Amino acid sequence: MKAENTLNQLSKYCLIFLLCCTFSSFKANAQNQCDDKVNYIMEVPIISDIKVEGVMGQAIEKGMNGRLKTLPRWNEGELITVFSKESRLSNTTNDWYGEHAGKWLITASRAAFRSGDRELKDLLLKTAEYLISTQEHNGYLGTYSLQRRITNHQALTHATSWDAWNMSYLILGLLEVYKYFPEESYLLASKKIGDLFLENFSEGRQNITEYGTRRGISATVILDPMVELFRETGDKRYLDYLNLVIRQMEEKEGLKLISSALDNRDLEWIGDGKIYQLLWNITAVAKLYQVTGNTDYLRAAENIWNKVRNYHLTIIGGPWGGIGKHKECFNSRGYWSPYGYTETCSVMSWIQFNSEMFKLTGKAIYVQEVEKSVYNTLLGAQFPNGMDWAYHTFTNGALHSANFNDCCPSSGALALEELPSLIYTTTDRGIACNLYSESSAIVNISGVGRVKINQNTEYPFDGYVRISIQPENIASFQVLLRIPDWAKDASVKVNGKIIDASMIMQGDYLAVERTWQAGDIIDLHFPMTLKVIRQIEVSMAPQRGGPIYQVQWFALARGPLIYCVNGLIGGMEREEIFTLPEHDPETLFTSIPAPKTVKGEAYELRIPDKPSLIFIPFIESGEGVSGTWRLTWVQEKIR
Repeated sequence: MKAENTLNQLSKYCLIFLLCCTFSSFKANAQNQCDDKVNYIMEVPIISDIKVEGVMGQAIEKGMNGRLKTLPRWNEGELITVFSKESRLSNTTNDWYGEHAGKWLITASRAAFRSGDRELKDLLLKTAEYLISTQEHNGYLGTYSLQRRITNHQALTHATSWDAWNMSYLILGLLEVYKYFPEESYLLASKKIGDLFLENFSEGRQNITEYGTRRGISATVILDPMVELFRETGDKRYLDYLNLVIRQMEEKEGLKLISSALDNRDLEWIGDGKIYQLLWNITAVAKLYQVTGNTDYLRAAENIWNKVRNYHLTIIGGPWGGIGKHKECFNSRGYWSPYGYTETCSVMSWIQFNSEMFKLTGKAIYVQEVEKSVYNTLLGAQFPNGMDWAYHTFTNGALHSANFNDCCPSSGALALEELPSLIYTTTDRGIACNLYSESSAIVNISGVGRVKINQNTEYPFDGYVRISIQPENIASFQVLLRIPDWAKDASVKVNGKIIDASMIMQGDYLAVERTWQAGDIIDLHFPMTLKVIRQIEVSMAPQRGGPIYQVQWFALARGPLIYCVNGLIGGMEREEIFTLPEHDPETLFTSIPAPKTVKGEAYELRIPDKPSLIFIPFIESGEGVSGTWRLTWVQEKIR
């Protein structure tokens, strides 16, 4: 039946193309909306049954005991009391500070349920109750004055407004509280906000694309909470509104998200290339594919993912931009600089995007990108106290701490709580091990029952992983093991018996299907060899005049970790040429005892008449001291 539907759709699209070839390849109309819900290939276990340790678990715990237990009380509750009637009446700005409450509700709900921490749970429920108490009769739950909020359509400030943005996070936050601590008031409050949007922005009323920054892409993030409201309630009004928002985006120049993606336009032309917003919107589009079955949405998401992955991602896994333009917007495709800006908010949305695509498709490429981002950019942006985060992370640049009430610290904390549910997932045939970290989980496999899985490992610093499988009954099922794309010559043993190497593919899953019983052991070995990675920075002359200059840079990788020089070259320079041999450049790097605070391997590069360079893992650099330089890329030659 699905094959017939697909053929019918393809025939229909071909006909539309022939008749309307001068128009966009996507039309947001009723005909290409399907009612064929797509089942997730990967299902998430109950997060309270997952325990995370190792460097990932330490970061998660620091975030919980630091920022999560501090935010509602910070500065006399400033980030929560902005929702009070008094604060609203006196607010004369178009600010985004209201986003913190929604982000915090999402993050704290997951952390409190996952950990069972009573203090955090009490703080969560108290804060949620306070926020609900500030909701107005029409459903408004924001921080704006009557003169500036989205319900005042005569206001002249909507193009710079964050009101829709803030309330989008509130809907998501309240739904997350309801998910883990079911109480009807949380669901009712989220629906009332959603209905406020329907009242003001349904067909024939105001256009949501006129109510946010960056050509409206900061307001069209309402797509995400509307998908979640539809999933939770089944109320078709929310789905109808989603279709309307997609259509309005397609009608607006500079905001044609779906058609631009299908036509392979570069990302800097969508919503001004604002990274955070673009990734949040396309994540919602991927969810919209799940609830409708419209394959255009999946294709659009895949195309944008490929664009980010191939042209707009740093070596440490961060979506970047900001050179010669706004610090949080994509640069042009093909442009490269070692000094690009990666906003922590963008890292969060990139992880969320990959998570959604992974659940939809089951493809290893998506969790591979999560691993790269987590074990380099994300953990490299967190400060040791668990409260502070870098606003921007640079491959080459200084570590710096954002203000507590900046957007990025709340995003960093939320990104961490995305991770436990990605380590293990279940399929219709068994269990998948996706991220490697000291951890354990109890999962339910259909037709099998409960299975405990445990990882014993020093990953990402060491490539040995021992996995124990303990089903409650002897049973046959599949265990999927992700083989990292960098893991050449990986080996796998089951109860000491080696798996045929021809079955192991880098960047894909190895499926081990057998009858399992308590005490079965899987041993993984991912050789972590040192690798020099080279990159050309080039500036081209106009009219195809060739390169004005070319600079060759090199970086160092070991397993999932990218390395950097911890500090300036010789204590004073950020650039100096270190020429390596063309072949086997890794032979110049010598393993040395790591500094006391560094868990990973350390390497030294010695070249005559040059300062010695000490390389350590990026996530262990900076030592939590603002102003410390980190140099991932080192100049090798200039042409």
